[in-house]
Amino acid sequence: MDQSTKNFNYSDVLEATPEAEFTGESFSVFGPKNIDYLKARALGAPRNRYRICLHKNHSSATQEMLICLAGFSYFHPHRHPSNRSESYHMVEGELDVYLLNEFGEILEKIELAAPSRDLRSQKPFMYRVSDSVYHFTVPRSEITIYHEVLTGPWGADSIEYAKFAPGENQFELARVFTENITGLKLEELIKKN
Repeated sequence: MDQSTKNFNYSDVLEATPEAEFTGESFSVFGPKNIDYLKARALGAPRNRYRICLHKNHSSATQEMLICLAGFSYFHPHRHPSNRSESYHMVEGELDVYLLNEFGEILEKIELAAPSRDLRSQKPFMYRVSDSVYHFTVPRSEITIYHEVLTGPWGADSIEYAKFAPGENQFELARVFTENITGLKLEELIKKN
């Protein structure tokens, strides 16, 4: 099969929001042009992030996404039920993942980075969790792209947001929370390319 004919086709998008779109494709190939598209969408998105959902809808048994963050984007710390797993595979940039207890105290910090061509980076490029533990992601590069896979289906019972952390629309509180967790000012978090 000629892979060039199966590249992600934006005219076949099933559903789109300002921060996400569902492809509906049963087979897709992603390349540099697709990454450029993803970056452009993230740069214009309200919360500096954009995702291409490779699954057909929220009912899919596997929720699989290509996510781009342009600079800083706050995700409310959350956890999933113990019968679900979630993984991130870095494509570009760096991302820190904090595992947190019920009180918001750091259990572990995982520093992820996309593999470099010369493989000099000592940072892992993939993370997976299958326990019901709170996690908090912090982008560390101007552009951060990762492939996320999560057990589906997606619904209100698939995620529990941490009560110890502010919601995503509480920007000032989210800034303070992020700075307290990371020990860095927001403007220091993003490493310039």
